[in-house]
Amino acid sequence: MKKVLTPARGAVAAALVAGMAMPAVAQGQLRQALDTGEQATRKAERVQEQINQLDDQRSDMVSEFRTLLQRTQAAQLYARQQEKVVESQRRELASLEQQLGRVDEITAQTTPMLIDMIADLEAFLQADLPFKINERTEAINELRAAMENPQVPIVEQYRLIIEAYKREMEYGRTIQTWPEEIDIDGKPVMVDMFLYGRVALVYLSPDNKYAARYDRASNAWVPVQSKFKEDIAQAIKVAKGTTTPSVLYAPATRLNVSAQ
Repeated sequence: MKKVLTPARGAVAAALVAGMAMPAVAQGQLRQALDTGEQATRKAERVQEQINQLDDQRSDMVSEFRTLLQRTQAAQLYARQQEKVVESQRRELASLEQQLGRVDEITAQTTPMLIDMIADLEAFLQADLPFKINERTEAINELRAAMENPQVPIVEQYRLIIEAYKREMEYGRTIQTWPEEIDIDGKPVMVDMFLYGRVALVYLSPDNKYAARYDRASNAWVPVQSKFKEDIAQAIKVAKGTTTPSVLYAPATRLNVSAQ
């Protein structure tokens, strides 16, 4: 394998060859000069190597700085966006707080109205035909209990009252029949009650012996003429679904509800 000589070593070799003919003192000085040049060359190599390392480090630091700069800019952009979101949420919160204040005001105004609606419903029940009194009275009592219960939201209170009004409306546009025990001449008798909407309320015993209509003027049951018994029996069959619908006749009275 051939050895490659560095410039300094080549100069040393050439000087040694030429110096063979020199005096011993001159040869020593030459050797010392060549050694000094060799050391300077090696030092220069080490310095260049350090410069190369520093350059590599500089390149790495520049790359890292650029990466950090990009991250910083992205973080600043995100922070500005979040500031807008926070500001929007603050405005929304202020709006909700304002709405809550209005809800309290509306609630304060709505509660008396709901109480009046229940009172009107009760007055209507008292002036209406006396059918399903226990059931309808219990419904009104439940409405009052809901109004007094702080766990029932005002929206739910309103819904319950509207449902009660709807049920009362249904009574006025439907026909219904149901068995009920009433007192006739001091003895209990099971009869079939029949409601013609709100036109009339009548009853008929299964043996057709007793038949009467409720008279609003006297607030009492009034016996009907025998000719109505067949019509009442037919109406009861229609309501029960045991015969086909047909024209129904009923003794009608006018409903008056006094303003409270």
